[in-house]
Amino acid sequence: MVRIPRVAVFAGISLLLTALGVWATAGCAQQTRVAAGAVVFLVCCWGFRLLKEGTAALVFFLVLVVGRVLEPERIFSGFTTPAFWLVFSGLIIGKAISVSGLSHRLARRFRSPGSTSYSALLARIIVVCMVFALFVPSAMGRVVILLPLLADISADCGFRPGDRGHVGVLVAGIMGTFLPAFGLLPSNLSNLILAGSAKALYNIEYGYMQYFLLHYPVLGVGKGVLLWWMVKTMFRDEVRGTAERAPSEKLTTREMYTMVLLALALGFWVLDSLHGISPGWIGLAAAIVFLMPFPGWFGKDALLDGVKIDTLLFMACAIGVGNVIRHTGLGDFATDTLLRHMPLSPDGGIGNLATVLGLYMSSGLMMSMPGIPSMFVPLAGHIAQAAHLPVETLLALMVPAFSTVLLPYQAPPVIVGSAAAGITYRNMLAACLGLAALTIFVLFPLDLLWWKLIGVPMSVG
Repeated sequence: MVRIPRVAVFAGISLLLTALGVWATAGCAQQTRVAAGAVVFLVCCWGFRLLKEGTAALVFFLVLVVGRVLEPERIFSGFTTPAFWLVFSGLIIGKAISVSGLSHRLARRFRSPGSTSYSALLARIIVVCMVFALFVPSAMGRVVILLPLLADISADCGFRPGDRGHVGVLVAGIMGTFLPAFGLLPSNLSNLILAGSAKALYNIEYGYMQYFLLHYPVLGVGKGVLLWWMVKTMFRDEVRGTAERAPSEKLTTREMYTMVLLALALGFWVLDSLHGISPGWIGLAAAIVFLMPFPGWFGKDALLDGVKIDTLLFMACAIGVGNVIRHTGLGDFATDTLLRHMPLSPDGGIGNLATVLGLYMSSGLMMSMPGIPSMFVPLAGHIAQAAHLPVETLLALMVPAFSTVLLPYQAPPVIVGSAAAGITYRNMLAACLGLAALTIFVLFPLDLLWWKLIGVPMSVG
């Protein structure tokens, strides 16, 4: 019996799905059809690992440029965003934190002396990362700072790159500082887009504590608990060794200056609402300082050893794909198709809430997470009339939707963290799908129950 190589099977499936995407958009403009095929093929390449992430991104760019789908400035828009430059600078900052020895020093102090169970280790990581979100509003900034620390914690526990425990530690940290923070108003871009658009369009204003009470008890704390259980189950492992905490050593000059520079960057990130400077440009300024050719400093080595081209290409593509989907009409096509087939009851109620939530989440597959409030806040009034639900409730319902990552490419911080940490797309995909399933079947019903307890209206009138 002839065995077909697995890569050939995945390539065949990818081509079939690509053709299906083009066929599904048969009645649309040529640019929409090309974009549909390119996006489907890109996601298949990432999901099945047919090509390296950066190589798949280059193929995606080439198809769009040759097919004249959009102007080059839109196709390559990911390279011009502050988020991309935060990733670029973050790779340099992370390398400096690691090379200086600062991340290793912090990692040694993170573990208690003696043996620590894997389960307890994951719990401590998730709690610390959730608390970190209270102080640093930029999700990308949090991930960038935490990555070298998480890598050293993993090494300190005896895990090597590729071990299940190593993947578990990094997934717990990346997701732990990103996903529960959707319950904190200033801690993610999607939250701010929702709050700003709701005020501008419907004069609905969210205060910090109101937003916190509405979302954090279930989507924050609950998601943190489910993340802990999922990671320790999916990436089961045991801490190796019982290394004692090393005796305190005096900080080196490079460690001290690295701490000062990192503290300054953190300070500017925390106060971004006051000075209005994007976290990307703050990170770039810090990276430039690390690259200065001072004697005994990091200099060009941080650039040569820290920057990973594949990661940067992957990141630029992941950021730009949402822009491509929006401007080619692919997002509108998907949303209109879904709206026409939505089974909405004239009586409103929880059934309609579940249907609209499904609309939000499925549309989120065609864009990044901030795209959900960008697209649906202006449409909330029309959807409210069709679903016979209050606008306030439909706006609140967007948070469970954009805080549930089905595929990694939807969330740039998740993509950046996994790529920079060397987590395979398949492992991160499994983590996203696993946590999404737990969220849908456990947290969503609890969230609706919580809303009912605090008086959120589930129907008009």
